[in-house]
Amino acid sequence: MILTQEQAMIRDTLRQFAQERLAPNAADWERNHTFPREALAELGELGAMGVTVPEQWGGAGMDYVSLALAIEEIAAGHGATSTIVSVQNSLACGITLKYGSEAQKTRYLTKLASGEWLGCFCLTEPHTGSDAATIRTTARREGNEWVLNGVKQFITTGKEGQLAIVFAVTDKIAGKKVFPAFWCPPTRRVTSSLAWKKRWGNMPPTPRKSCLRTAEYPLRT
Repeated sequence: MILTQEQAMIRDTLRQFAQERLAPNAADWERNHTFPREALAELGELGAMGVTVPEQWGGAGMDYVSLALAIEEIAAGHGATSTIVSVQNSLACGITLKYGSEAQKTRYLTKLASGEWLGCFCLTEPHTGSDAATIRTTARREGNEWVLNGVKQFITTGKEGQLAIVFAVTDKIAGKKVFPAFWCPPTRRVTSSLAWKKRWGNMPPTPRKSCLRTAEYPLRT
C-alpha cells in the first residue's frame, strides 16, 4: 500500500510513541491491572482519540486508513490500550458524529475526540452476548427522564469513562425493529447499583441489575 504523506506521518508518530511509552510499560500494566490514563491523555494530544472526527469537533480530520494505522501501531505497544482507542474512535466518536445534533456534538464529541472524555459502549448482555436483537435492557419515559433497567457486561473503559452509550428496548411489541441508544452523561443519577461493572479492557465484569436515570435520548433510530 502506498501511503500519503499524512498517513505515513501518523504511522511513524504513533510507532515511536508505542515503542517509547507503551511497550516498556505493557507487562507491568497487565500485571498490576493499571489503567494507562496518562498514556491515553498523551494519545489525545496526538490526535489519536478522534482520528476521523472533523477538526471543527476537535478531531484530527483524517481518513480510516489513518485510523487503522494508528490502531495497529498502538496495539504493537500495548493491546489493551489499542482496544480503548479503537472503541473511542469507532463507537464513542463514530456514533456521536453520525447521529448527534450540532449541540450534542459540541457538548460531547469535542471532549471525546480530544481525549478529555472516554466513552463506553454498552450493548453486550450476559444472556445474549452482543446479539442486539435479543437484549433485555429496557428504557421507559418518566416525565423528563428516561429510566433504564437492565444488565450489561464487557464494557471497555467502564470504570474510567465519562460518557456511556447504552442500547435498550423502548417498545417490546416492535421487537428487533426498534433499538434506540441512550447517551448517559456524567450528570447521571443511579438509583441502584451502577449500570455497568467498573472494569476496563477485556476482563469480564460481574453484571449487575440496575436502574439508571437522567439518560439523554439523542440518537436517531
